[in-house]
Amino acid sequence: MNLDILHETIKPLLEKGNENIEVFKCSSEFSDTQSFCKKYNFLLEDSCNAILIKSKKPEVFYSIFCVLGNDKLDVNKKVKEVMKSRRVSFASKDEAEEVTKQVYGGISPLGLDKDVDIFIDENVMKRKKIFIGGGNRTTKIFLPPLELLNLTNGSVLDLTQS
Repeated sequence: MNLDILHETIKPLLEKGNENIEVFKCSSEFSDTQSFCKKYNFLLEDSCNAILIKSKKPEVFYSIFCVLGNDKLDVNKKVKEVMKSRRVSFASKDEAEEVTKQVYGGISPLGLDKDVDIFIDENVMKRKKIFIGGGNRTTKIFLPPLELLNLTNGSVLDLTQS
């Protein structure tokens, strides 16, 4: 596994080596999920998007929500409930890069500060293997969902719209 191409926030997590994890190099122009799937022939339902949400009330804080590329995060009900917030919004590009210390368009649930809670949709856990951002726009990380759960210490919940 070539760790040199990984973002510096993620490298320490994968330095121990794990035969279940693969790093895939891609062109930055195909980093967005749908473009990546089309260009490299991967299934949208195997992609796991990391979405940074900002709580605005009662206080400001951020959480990452991981959902499959073909699912829709239920922001208005389930996200508010999970974050115990009355008002939430998608983090801006600048906020996302500042909070994650990663590159927008390749943000990963791996390598984040401990104060960012990570929530993984239960549909992610049903896939055999998923891919996530590598912290930059030039890598994706392929791994079993259980590895994602172990590496992030995330919580598995029903987060998508029915």
